[in-house]
Amino acid sequence: MTFLGLFILFAFGVVALTMLGIRAYQRLRELRVAVALFWGIGLAWLANLDMWRAWNITGLRYGWVGVTLTGAAVAGAALILDALVGSLASLRRKLDDEAHQMEETELRRIA
Repeated sequence: MTFLGLFILFAFGVVALTMLGIRAYQRLRELRVAVALFWGIGLAWLANLDMWRAWNITGLRYGWVGVTLTGAAVAGAALILDALVGSLASLRRKLDDEAHQMEETELRRIA
């Protein structure tokens, strides 16, 4: 269970690093998946994060494969989290804008 929490925290970290990288370089917007994959694999290698070893799955022949696949999984989870957070943010923005628009139209009718 602690590995799942660590996995999600790493995914949120990859989301943040990807957004910072894309905000700094607007040309990277089309390469969002590649940037997330780079950060995911890089952070997994930096922390030596291996989900197969954490779950006691010993079928991998080489250790670096587990770390690399864990980084790819972190990047995939980061892209999913980014889409979920983006949809929630757009929903909030939509609800706020509609409320503001309704207030403006009602005030014009009263005045």
